[in-house]
Amino acid sequence: YLKPERLTQDLPTLRLLTRPVEAIRALAATLQPLVATAVAPRFTVDCIDMLGQIGSGSLPIERLPSAGLSIAPTQKRASGRALDDLATTLRALPWPVIGRVADDRLLLDLRCLEDPLPFTQQLPQLQAALH
Repeated sequence: YLKPERLTQDLPTLRLLTRPVEAIRALAATLQPLVATAVAPRFTVDCIDMLGQIGSGSLPIERLPSAGLSIAPTQKRASGRALDDLATTLRALPWPVIGRVADDRLLLDLRCLEDPLPFTQQLPQLQAALH
């Protein structure tokens, strides 16, 4: 706090809250084909704009523009079960991945993913678990 000009670099929460949406979109575009390969042929993956919830405390209902990945089952029949299985599989990875299910899709908000390497390194495990 002694160097206010560095707060957005030095405080992780502030750094993530002020992260430019363009940078998050670029990350989504980079990850989309990698994730699509890992979850094919059971799911499709698209880049989307989304709104994230900042959290509780002083901003309990504030929404923040973000971007991420939308993962949808290719088969509409039993799509709820497929999404539950995918969410469970992602949470069980060595570096757990938490998404939210909405509108028959699993959404991964990438605002807080600063280093994608741990995520991408476990995509082969995700692929193996889904097949």
